[in-house]
Amino acid sequence: MTEIPEHLLKRSRERRAALGLEGGETPASASGSPGQAEEAGAAESTPVPAAAATPAPAPAATVEEARAAPPKPEPAYIQAARNRKRIPYWAMPVLAALPIWGYVYVRTLEPPPTGETDPLVLGTETFVERCASCHGASGQGVSAPAFVEGAVVATWPDWRDHVMWVKLGTAGWPSATYGANEQPVGGGGEMPAFGGDLTDQQIAQIVLHERELAGEDVLEDNPQYTGLFAVASGETTLAEAVGPDDAPPGLGPLSQEAGVPETELGG
Repeated sequence: MTEIPEHLLKRSRERRAALGLEGGETPASASGSPGQAEEAGAAESTPVPAAAATPAPAPAATVEEARAAPPKPEPAYIQAARNRKRIPYWAMPVLAALPIWGYVYVRTLEPPPTGETDPLVLGTETFVERCASCHGASGQGVSAPAFVEGAVVATWPDWRDHVMWVKLGTAGWPSATYGANEQPVGGGGEMPAFGGDLTDQQIAQIVLHERELAGEDVLEDNPQYTGLFAVASGETTLAEAVGPDDAPPGLGPLSQEAGVPETELGG
């Protein structure tokens, strides 16, 4: 008869004790036949595989909390981007045209360029450039006679004689005296002749300004200066311009008396 090794019996007893079986020891006689004892010892000596670990189900309360938990809030910059007002598509061409509108608006604020064509403005500019050094910027007189307080009108009552004096100067004036008060030519300084480098229109503009400095109303609706204003505006020539109070075109009386030729009127 084959004996069961002692260590197998001891292991069997420990196993039975762990399982809570009574006894803890099993005598060899009660174990049945030797073959059965060997089979039992072999069975007990074979390790029992542990059951596959199965994860414990989550508690119901935890599942409910996970379902009820609110989502994480979006970052502030994402919320700001979503809530930001968008520019409507129709406004894009309007915004693109704003620079053009701004330019047009600024141009409307600029005064009209009246100085480019106004004979009085042009006459003032030419006077300051060519005459003010001798007669003064306001016609008060420096090294040449003054125009203020009607002085130039007293010397030249007819604007046509005044124009001819400015055109010819002391060198071209054919008489020894000039003006209604018969001042000696050259007595008040030498008057340059502007007919060589200024047009009749420019000279008429200077005369307009000088008589305006004297206090005269030189606008075109004044019958005394209708002809002069027309020449200064380029609407007519000295040869065709009417004199004061619709006097016929031609030289003024003082110019005729001094012997100024008609050719000085131009064409």
